[in-house]
Amino acid sequence: MKPKHHLKAAYKSGLEQRFQDATKALGYDLPYEMDRIKYVIPASKHTYTPDFTVTQNVYIETKGLWTSADRKKACLIKEQHPEIHILYVLYRDQKLSKKSPTTYLMWAEKNGLEACTFANKECWIDYIKRHV
Repeated sequence: MKPKHHLKAAYKSGLEQRFQDATKALGYDLPYEMDRIKYVIPASKHTYTPDFTVTQNVYIETKGLWTSADRKKACLIKEQHPEIHILYVLYRDQKLSKKSPTTYLMWAEKNGLEACTFANKECWIDYIKRHV
């Protein structure tokens, strides 16, 4: 049995860790999973914890796979909390599914969500600079 690779701190993914390392290297110390945002899925209540807090009501969420459930949650939060701004930093821009021509970034734009890839440093650095 192959030993599991353990991540530093309490990060849930390698992308979260790489993003935190990259922002720290640029002089930004963004708190990780500091805030919780309540949202409602019709007939049930849920809480969302964004990965990184830039400032009050401004967050960054890193995503390797951006599942259908995660995308639905993003739309519900945007609809229920128009005062909150979230940038979705994706590991890469991939298709929603093998059969779909739509990519994550295309879907985000169509749904009015801010998103970019981790490789697009200018995007997430500019987002941080605009809000700090």
